[in-house]
Amino acid sequence: MNTSFRPVKVRQTTMRAARFHDYGGAENLVIEQAPDPHPGPGEIRVRVAAASVNPIDWKLRAGALRQLIPVELPAIPGRDGAGVVDEIGDGVQGVSIGDRVFGLGGITGATAELFVLSAWAHTPATWNDEQAAGAGLASVTAMRGLDALGPLAGAPLLVEGAAGGVGSAAVEIAVARGATVIGTASERNHEFLTGLGAVPTTYGPGSPSASPPSLRTAST
Repeated sequence: MNTSFRPVKVRQTTMRAARFHDYGGAENLVIEQAPDPHPGPGEIRVRVAAASVNPIDWKLRAGALRQLIPVELPAIPGRDGAGVVDEIGDGVQGVSIGDRVFGLGGITGATAELFVLSAWAHTPATWNDEQAAGAGLASVTAMRGLDALGPLAGAPLLVEGAAGGVGSAAVEIAVARGATVIGTASERNHEFLTGLGAVPTTYGPGSPSASPPSLRTAST
């Protein structure tokens, strides 16, 4: 009886991704095959529909943050995106294969066909994929800033740059927490801020930026 065994070679599957092999400018990005990522416990994987680009992404790619946040090269830029769930890690509840979600992964990985999320939410039916992809990091940044201010119910709050990504998220979250929000923005964005529940005002002399002590300020 022959009891010998042949080793079985497991074929590693790959995906298309944007990667950089060295720190530098955008010219260092290449589209190539990269190993498929898989979710660990408490994580999910999405088939990416859209990914956002944030200032931290180009700073990481350029090497400007290498002393603070080193990345393993080659790296796939991007840390938040949106897509459809296609794999679920152990211990995850409240989400199913095929659900539309948006959220954050690690510090890299979003600009690829597949992306692992460690924090996510279901994508509202009224949002398209591009809107969802840009919401994750901006919303978390806004929430952390507001959390530092303590309870907001009934309090007046000034949000600087309120029509931007982080600013508009801060407005919506603060309004939901019961704050009376004043938002600075150019006049062309005042109608937008009114729709978010803020009282819009312009920049410059006489603006609430020279705020009294009772008016809390969130600069974005």
